[in-house]
Amino acid sequence: MRRLLHTPLSIKRDDDDDDESTGDQQIEREILDFGAMTVGALANPYVSPYLYESKRRGLDTEYGIRREDGVFMIGDSQVSVDRDGNIHIKDVEFPATKGLWELLTRKKVDTNSVTRDDLKQYKTILEMTNAHLKGYNPNANIHTSKGNKFRDVNSKLFSTTRHSSTEAALRRKWVRY
Repeated sequence: MRRLLHTPLSIKRDDDDDDESTGDQQIEREILDFGAMTVGALANPYVSPYLYESKRRGLDTEYGIRREDGVFMIGDSQVSVDRDGNIHIKDVEFPATKGLWELLTRKKVDTNSVTRDDLKQYKTILEMTNAHLKGYNPNANIHTSKGNKFRDVNSKLFSTTRHSSTEAALRRKWVRY
């Protein structure tokens, strides 16, 4: 049985707590404990930051997982995570690895954690969900960016697809009459 993450996680604060930092630490510990039970120890550090407004800076919501109205999405598709940290998209299960989670969530990917299989799985996910295309539209061009993730990962995965019409015209051979 897989556990969907589309139900927003919430932990109530104790309003009588005088020391906010202690309360924040307690909440963070409770969320991490809950996350470890819900999505597993491997996925938990990658999923938990989505619950904090202040910790989202390093998350890649452009090409990776984002949270919309309490639902985890990538491209045009909903994402669920089971208790072992495996990722489920469109009834396809992707086994949890640190490298795949890095690719799906981080703006700056720890390339030491990423294997060739992780890159293949990530590319499959992008293609399945149109996450690498402008507006997640299957007929659109590749969404380019000046960010590290596009430069270091995505541009290499999709280097030969969908060139602009000017680039394509320059690559054509002249026809002899």
